[in-house]
Amino acid sequence: MHRPRRLAVALAVGALTLTACASTGRTTGSAAGAAPAPQEALPTAVPAGTELRIGDQNAQLETLLKASAQDQGTAYKLGYNAFQGGPAILEAFRAGSLDVGIVAETPAIFAQAAQQDVKVVGVAQTSRSAVHLVTSPGNPARTVAELKGKKIAYTEGTTFQPAVLNALKRAGLRTADVTLVNLQVLDIPAALQSGQIDAAALTEPLASKYLLPNAEKGAHEITDDKDLTSGLLLLITPGKTLRDPARTAALADLTARWVKALAWQNANEAAWVEQYYVKKQNIPAATGTQIYRNTGTAVFPSYDQALADHQAIADLLADAGALPGKLDVSGEFDRRFEAVQRQALAG
Repeated sequence: MHRPRRLAVALAVGALTLTACASTGRTTGSAAGAAPAPQEALPTAVPAGTELRIGDQNAQLETLLKASAQDQGTAYKLGYNAFQGGPAILEAFRAGSLDVGIVAETPAIFAQAAQQDVKVVGVAQTSRSAVHLVTSPGNPARTVAELKGKKIAYTEGTTFQPAVLNALKRAGLRTADVTLVNLQVLDIPAALQSGQIDAAALTEPLASKYLLPNAEKGAHEITDDKDLTSGLLLLITPGKTLRDPARTAALADLTARWVKALAWQNANEAAWVEQYYVKKQNIPAATGTQIYRNTGTAVFPSYDQALADHQAIADLLADAGALPGKLDVSGEFDRRFEAVQRQALAG
């Protein structure tokens, strides 16, 4: 596999982000599975003084819970911590400084490849086209095929990685046909603007924040960058948290509140756009509305359906040489939380 280059610009948030947690991980064999999820009934008592330390990205979960009023009346304290990218959340899990985080599909896969005990305790799904491939101002390429011989950046261990691999595969390109550059999420826009790279993977709101001021200079989105990921949005937790009855009970309540908040978001587009894109991200309302509609409203697949999509991404990564071997990811899902979600949505 053609190994990604690392540019000097990747130093800014290196202390926070574990950029290669998968490629240095270990498996116990070509079909390694995750540690079994707990089977006992979920505890319901939340003792006074319980706190959940939450790994958030772009303040999205915090804003969502507040906008939907789902942060009100909890029997536990919510502590929000800001991260850019799922790998940084995994590193915080390793350090014991977080109880739960929100990520796309890829970080959980890489955690398993590195034999890190992480479990999925909440599942939603948005658009499979939420990762966008965008160009530098000086790159005229309009299709993925036209990126042959170019430098393409992504963030290793995030959903950007399978998106780029899928894009290359569908365009009939090998990884050796391009130069893959591993950058921290926040460093990608600057690398694009300076022309150090030719194209990159970004999600919203970073994609629009980059394109809006650079479109007149020639920056644009690649046209055939659709359906590159699973669209999965996951609440994940370290196994250690699930061995704590107090935090597990709080997690079950948080999972229910999260799906209710997403259902609120689906029904209140204008309010969400105003609270998150306009007030939090300083993006014009019209652009925020377009971003939200492109990202897609949340749906709640069964854990079996989510597992199939999750496994497909794991297989893609393994086939591309990004994982040490094939993984059976079924053990990553704590199925006790599926009933929690269903009850929350039914209520």
